[in-house]
Amino acid sequence: MTFIKFNILFLSVFLLLLTSCKSNDSRGIYEEWKSKNDLFFTNMKDSTGYTLYNIPLTKGGSSYYYKITFPGIQSSVSPLYTDFVEVQYRGKTITGIVFDQTYTGAVAPTDSTATIGEFYVNQLVRGWSDNLIHMKTGELRTIVLPQDLGYGDTGAGNMIPPFSATIWEVRLVKVIHKN
Repeated sequence: MTFIKFNILFLSVFLLLLTSCKSNDSRGIYEEWKSKNDLFFTNMKDSTGYTLYNIPLTKGGSSYYYKITFPGIQSSVSPLYTDFVEVQYRGKTITGIVFDQTYTGAVAPTDSTATIGEFYVNQLVRGWSDNLIHMKTGELRTIVLPQDLGYGDTGAGNMIPPFSATIWEVRLVKVIHKN
């Protein structure tokens, strides 16, 4: 009986040590990834053609970078948070890994594989929503979002680790006003 208790105690301590080591290792990996992503976003200030946009504190604060590749139709209306939009997009991590896309070629407007993604503006990550309300129909822009405007400290599935800055190429195809 004492032998069984000893084995159970030994196994319990072993499993406790094993799981605590794993969580410390993954915490260290995420802290290193967070630092890389924060540094990437900070260094965007030196990137040619990108504009830093500061979200007003009354709307939650934070900031992101964007670059307009194609201006779109300037006389068109920008979507509201409550509108439905059709977009073409590609999302990447800072390491260049594509985690979501509606086209596989070089540029959405000229890609024969391009399809349409349909969303309510207010159901997207905060950085996407904030960009869309400033875009015009046909506009193509590259957006660099810090983790707090994207998938935050939880990430999204296996492709987007926690604390990831994300890079998006987004083309606003159509705005559908909803009442």
